[in-house]
Amino acid sequence: MEPSNDHERELARLIDERALSQGKLDYTAVPAIASLLKFMMSRSDSEFLIAYLHWRMNNPIQKADDPNLT
Repeated sequence: MEPSNDHERELARLIDERALSQGKLDYTAVPAIASLLKFMMSRSDSEFLIAYLHWRMNNPIQKADDPNLT
């Protein structure tokens, strides 16, 4: 699932960071992720947040998936 704009890229980055630090994801991550944002979420941002979180829960991140991790 690819983000299509800067807000979506930031949401995906925060979700992926949480997945790596927590080892797993669930929907309780939504308020924590939303509180870290430096922008007001639009409806489409909120929809992407839920969709990407759901996708990431079904497609766990592997360290090899992230080129920034070594």
